[in-house]
Amino acid sequence: MTAQRLRIVLLFVFISLAGALICGCDKNSSDKQTQTNIPKSDADALFDQSANQPPSLKTLYVTSDILISQGRDQKAEVILTKINKEHPQFTPAYNSLAEIKMRSRKIDEAIKILSEGLKINSKDTVLLNNMGMCWMVKRDYNKALDFFTEAAGVNPQNTKYRANMAVALAFLGRDVEAKALYRQILTDKEAELNLETIKTARNAQVH
Repeated sequence: MTAQRLRIVLLFVFISLAGALICGCDKNSSDKQTQTNIPKSDADALFDQSANQPPSLKTLYVTSDILISQGRDQKAEVILTKINKEHPQFTPAYNSLAEIKMRSRKIDEAIKILSEGLKINSKDTVLLNNMGMCWMVKRDYNKALDFFTEAAGVNPQNTKYRANMAVALAFLGRDVEAKALYRQILTDKEAELNLETIKTARNAQVH
């Protein structure tokens, strides 16, 4: 992960902790399997279709994705709730629905939805990482660290999860451990820069 990408991760955390909306949750890799070329103008027609007949899971999910891209979360939420009810094994829908709740600042509801998804697949790294993000927003850094650590354990090649672990450790004041993690993916100078940035944010929370 480059320094620029990691600073984006940190910026995301700082914005979230300030009470703004989450807009960069981890996306499920299986999302790619559901993509199709459906014009955005057809979203309404597909939404109406889903109310009148049983469309395929792929159609439902792509429709929800289009609606979300248009900022029409309310309609997307209806479809995603339908998916969770009729296709409970399809974990990407839990993630998408949780993101909608996060944008509405309904963090507890997002946690509940992600928990339901993790009951289906407890090793889903996307759900684990996004659960960690929820707890970061709630400033429960110990719980956040637990979820980031579990995600990193399942997929150690994903540097995002280790970077998130470092952020949580730094907010807990465990700077030595955070720096050790950062040095796995950054230069010493970049690691120091990110730690100093987190320290500033950490001190701002105290005062």
